[in-house]
Amino acid sequence: MIIIFSKNYGENTTDHVLNWLYHHKKDNEVIIRINGDDLLNKDFYIDISNSEFNFNNQKIDNQIVNTIWFRRTFDEDFLNIEPKIFNEFHNNKTLENHLFSELRTIYGFLESFLNNSVWINKYSQSLNKLKTLKLAEKHGLNIPETYISNRIEIINKLAIDKNLITKPISDAVTLFDTDSHYMMYTSEVSEIKNEGHIFPTKVQSKIDKKFELRILYMDDVFYSMAIFSQNDKKTKVDFRNYNYKKSNRSVPYQLPIKIESSLKELVKELDLKTCSIDMIVSKDEEYYFLEINPVGQFGMVSKPCNYHLEEQMSLYILKNHEKNNNEIKK
Repeated sequence: MIIIFSKNYGENTTDHVLNWLYHHKKDNEVIIRINGDDLLNKDFYIDISNSEFNFNNQKIDNQIVNTIWFRRTFDEDFLNIEPKIFNEFHNNKTLENHLFSELRTIYGFLESFLNNSVWINKYSQSLNKLKTLKLAEKHGLNIPETYISNRIEIINKLAIDKNLITKPISDAVTLFDTDSHYMMYTSEVSEIKNEGHIFPTKVQSKIDKKFELRILYMDDVFYSMAIFSQNDKKTKVDFRNYNYKKSNRSVPYQLPIKIESSLKELVKELDLKTCSIDMIVSKDEEYYFLEINPVGQFGMVSKPCNYHLEEQMSLYILKNHEKNNNEIKK
C-alpha cells in the first residue's frame, strides 16, 4: 500500500504525482491519499487499544510495511465552523488554536502508529530555519549575515552599515480577507522611525545577486534551476513577487561538485529523502545557502527545465515501494 498525506487545495504537485503513480503502478497496488480536511469530511476510525486504523472504509494495517510520502496536512484557514459556535466564546482564536492542536496530535500519532512503514519525509520533520542556517554553515556553505532582534534601535544601527532584507523567521503564510489575499515577500529594510520594541524580527545582509537557484533534491540527485530575477525591479529582491507580464528567464543549472557535496551532507544530517533548496549566486561568484523546505513545490522547476519531476517523484515512490516489498519476501 502507498499512502500520501497531502491537502486538498493548492496542491497541484501532489495531483500530478498521483496521476503518474496511477500510470506506472502495478494493477494490484493500492494508493490512498489522505488530505487534511478528510479528517473532518470523510470517515476515519482509530482504535488505539487494538491498533486499528480505518480510513474511508479502507483498513490500514500498521504491521504491513507501507510506503508513505508525507507531503502536506491542511491550510490554516480550512476549519469551516459555524460562527454561532465561536460566538459562545470570548476568545475565538483560542478555540481555533485548540482544534488545530487536536488535528496535529492525530498526525503525530499516525506517524508513530505507522512506524513499521517506510516514510519519504515525515510530519515531525518540519525544520527550524535558524537551526538549518547554522547547520549549513557547519557543512561549509556560505549564509547571509543573519540577525534577530526586537529592538528598533539595534535594527536601525545595523542598517547604517549594511543593506538589509527582512523575511519570516519561520514559514511565510498567505493572509486572506473578503476580497483579496496578501503574500509575505522578502523585503528591503528602510529606517524605522519609531523607537522601542517590536515583535522579534529577522534581518539579513542583502546579497548582490547574479541569479537565484531553486533546487529539488530527490534520490541523491539535485535538479537545479537558475532564475535571472535581478534585472527586474519587481523580482529583484524576491522572485516570488512574480512579474506575470514578463517572466524571469529560468534555465537548467549544474551545481559545482563542492556545493553538491556540502548540500548532501546537510540533507543527510536533516534526514530528508526529498526537499527544495533555495540559494543565491552573488556577482562575485559566491554561493549562499538561504533555506530548505521539506515540502516545497517543484512544478516551477520541473516545467521550465523539462525535468519531468512529477513523474520522477512517482517513480521514486514506486522504487521505494518495490524495494520494501522485496525485503519483506526475503
